[in-house]
Amino acid sequence: MEGWLVLCGMAAALSMDAFSMSLAAAMNQAKPIPRLKTAAVVGFFHMVMPCFGLFGGRWIAESFERAALMVGGVLLIITGMQMIGSAFRKDENGTMIVPRGPGIIFFAILVSLDSFSIGISLGILQTPWMEVLLLFGIFSAAFTWAGLALGGRLQYMLGHLGEAAGGIILFSLGVKLIL
Repeated sequence: MEGWLVLCGMAAALSMDAFSMSLAAAMNQAKPIPRLKTAAVVGFFHMVMPCFGLFGGRWIAESFERAALMVGGVLLIITGMQMIGSAFRKDENGTMIVPRGPGIIFFAILVSLDSFSIGISLGILQTPWMEVLLLFGIFSAAFTWAGLALGGRLQYMLGHLGEAAGGIILFSLGVKLIL
């Protein structure tokens, strides 16, 4: 039982970036974002990325993981800065990665990059990976949906201040990925 609590804690921790970015995305959008579809795709990628780490081996981790995290971090920082800047401008042209249409895939990949390294740990620790991957997918889908739902309400209540707050969240996530 204690092992499952640890795994649930790990799944929740991995899902926090999906929650934060979903919250920021929903706070920046005038049009509704397809919550269920976005949550399902993010959940799927939170299961696929650890599989890449699990089956890809250490050589991929050493070369690809750091580069992917750096690119993802830079994209989040740029997006966050654009959101902060646009919160104080009069034009309504958002430049954020919008989880709508093909943007859902890019959004899902971006928030699940950190799951890649977890796959390597799963292989080393010989955990029951199928159950763990399902747990990761369920948690990240739920956290994504919650972030989109809450972000839509906060955007309505806070307006441009909410957009600036979302930009700060994304900027912080980008710095976290790079460091």
